[in-house]
Amino acid sequence: MGDWVIFTYPGNTTEDSKNILDIYTKYDPVGCTCFVMENGTNTSKRYLKGWTKKQDSGVHRSVSLEELRALEAPGGWISGVYNNKESVQGVLNELGEGNFGSCTVVSGIFDEVNDVTKKAPVAYSHTINMSAETFGKLDLLPEPKILEIITMCGHHFVSPHLVKHLLNQVKTGRKTAEDSAVELGKQCTCNFFNVARAAKLINQCITD
Repeated sequence: MGDWVIFTYPGNTTEDSKNILDIYTKYDPVGCTCFVMENGTNTSKRYLKGWTKKQDSGVHRSVSLEELRALEAPGGWISGVYNNKESVQGVLNELGEGNFGSCTVVSGIFDEVNDVTKKAPVAYSHTINMSAETFGKLDLLPEPKILEIITMCGHHFVSPHLVKHLLNQVKTGRKTAEDSAVELGKQCTCNFFNVARAAKLINQCITD
């Protein structure tokens, strides 16, 4: 619970993209992403709650919500990560009222997603995908408490070894759970990793 991902493919004008991005940033996202053209390259602009400039490293560069809102020509898909149902409802309500003619995907607990989409003025839900069980040599998977953290990145960019290292850092007082969550979230280049939920899970791991 407390983990929602929404993303929209704006299909019309730059003005529509800016308006959609404004909606996403309005409802206190844990993470938010869009794309801009820089020097002929389509570049992602990533906001993660708690990610400051001093934590930038390598290809990982952060922006603030204010910097996202100030972009003149956002493009590509626009995404938001939220940790509460009320924010998700607000985003979907405004997207529906805006009548942008764009496709939006909502990821979360099935019953909760069904509830918010029914209440939102969206045209219709045309596709539903549901996760199946995990198959194969399950004994090769990381332990459940680690798995719960790393599976928030769907492309498996968050290493279980990094999680274990950061858990040790938190246990010994060298890092906070929040800073460790940001370090993990930086690895998820799609920016769908929920740092607020990760911080809670990290704290649970070190107190168990």
